Amino acid sequence: MHKIFTDAPQQINGRIDTPKPEVEVNTYDVAMEPDRKTEINPYAHANHFELVRVIERMYRRYLDRLRVDLIRIGADDISPSHAMLLFTIGDDDLSVRDLMDRGHYLGSNASYSLKQLVQSGYVDRTASARDRRSARIRLTDKGRMLCKAIKAADEVNQAQIVRSERDRMALEETFALLRKLEVIWATDMQQRNGPLDGNGF
Repeated sequence: MHKIFTDAPQQINGRIDTPKPEVEVNTYDVAMEPDRKTEINPYAHANHFELVRVIERMYRRYLDRLRVDLIRIGADDISPSHAMLLFTIGDDDLSVRDLMDRGHYLGSNASYSLKQLVQSGYVDRTASARDRRSARIRLTDKGRMLCKAIKAADEVNQAQIVRSERDRMALEETFALLRKLEVIWATDMQQRNGPLDGNGF
C-alpha cells in the first residue's frame, strides 16, 4: 500500500482513529531467551575416534585440492597420491624397504607407485652397490622441481587459514597435537601385541 494511505488517519463511523504505533518484537530473542545460558559447543562430541575420521576426510579433501594444483602447475603425468610419495622420499637416498617403513605403504602399492614415478622421470631407481638385489631410489631433478612447485602453490592454502597471530598459534598447536598422536600410535603398535581388554567382538 502507498505510504500516503498508510500514514493517513483512519475515519470510521464519523470519528478519526489514529493508528497505534506498532511495537516490534524480536521473536528470535524471545525464543532464544530460555536457552541463552546454554551455548552450543560444536566440539562437544570431539573424541579420539571422531578425530581420526576428520583426519581421513581432510586427507581426501587435500588430494582433491592437490589435483587442481597439479593441473595449474602443468604436471598432468602424476597423481596426487604419487606426488605425496615424492615428499616421503625427500632429499634422501632410500631403499624400497626404507620407503615402505617411512610412509607405511604396502609392498604391492609401493612397487606400482615407484614404477609409475620412474617411468614419468620423477624418481631414479638404481641397484644398490652392496646388494644388487636391492634397489636405491632418489628424486630426479624433475621430481625436486615438482616438490618446490607444489610447496609454492600450497602457500595459497596456508594464507587461507593463517590470517592472524592467533591463527598461526592455533595451527602450531594443531600440528603439535597431531605429531603427538603419531608418536603415540607408532609406540602403541609396537607394544600392544596381546588381545584387547574386555569381552572382545
